[in-house]
Amino acid sequence: MSGKRPSDLSGAPGEPRHFKQTKLNFFTPASRSQPKKPNTASEERQENPTTATARTTRDEADPEEQKAEKEEEEEEQARSSSAPNSTDDTANTNPNTSTKPPPAITTTTTTTPRIRITDRTGDLFSAPPNTLLIHACNCVGSWGGGIALAFRNLYPEEFKIYRAHCARSTPAQLRGTALLIPPQSSSSSSSQERGRGSGSGHYIGCLFTSRGYGASRDAPGRILGATAPAMRELMRLVVKHEEEEETGGVGGIGEVRMCRINSGLFAVPWERSKRAVEEMELGEGEVPRCAEGGVLEVVAYEREE
Repeated sequence: MSGKRPSDLSGAPGEPRHFKQTKLNFFTPASRSQPKKPNTASEERQENPTTATARTTRDEADPEEQKAEKEEEEEEQARSSSAPNSTDDTANTNPNTSTKPPPAITTTTTTTPRIRITDRTGDLFSAPPNTLLIHACNCVGSWGGGIALAFRNLYPEEFKIYRAHCARSTPAQLRGTALLIPPQSSSSSSSQERGRGSGSGHYIGCLFTSRGYGASRDAPGRILGATAPAMRELMRLVVKHEEEEETGGVGGIGEVRMCRINSGLFAVPWERSKRAVEEMELGEGEVPRCAEGGVLEVVAYEREE
């Protein structure tokens, strides 16, 4: 017992020994310079796996790197919080965007200029003055039969103009064209004597739909093919005449009548010719002033038996 210090013994000889325990704490340099703080429960919930992994990596890094990364995170959060919300800004600047009803859509109904034909039985020539009378003609200058003969007897001066017009061109050149003849003084007097209107008389519209007549007339298909082009040109001639009247002081066309064109000596069913005329659309410069709302009303007469 000679080498033992009295403090190493805790009892008398023969009694159990008691030793004093001392707790030793060891600190690494990293933990001594910046002890790790435990995360709160709320922070753990907000972190995603990527953030947790990055934070673990930062804990193991140098303290200066941790400080720099922390400053970058704070700057990024500051930029995110200060960035404008486009949705909110739009809602704030346009408070009525979601409740404002869409603009009403207005549709305008436009009537295509055309000719509308009404059938009637009666006397074609008993028309008031300034009426346009239309009939189909051959291209060789003959009004020798059918309704054409009636035109020749009632309007001899107009017939002379028609015949001279045919003489200046070939039948092939005339087919599908038209001629507008204004009222002539002598014919107007004749019509007046017959009780067929008064004043300035009638306009005559000639549609050249067949090159010849009788056995030399064109086939029905060719006649129908020339009908719409001829009518279109006649409308252009009417419009041109009306424009010239504005400076000449002459009365314009107030009404349009026609016979059942092509259905007599040309032997083409009337319904086919009527359909060809009504299906055509009138373009610019082809709508007479008497066409109301762009629709030219034409009365087609059939002679009484």
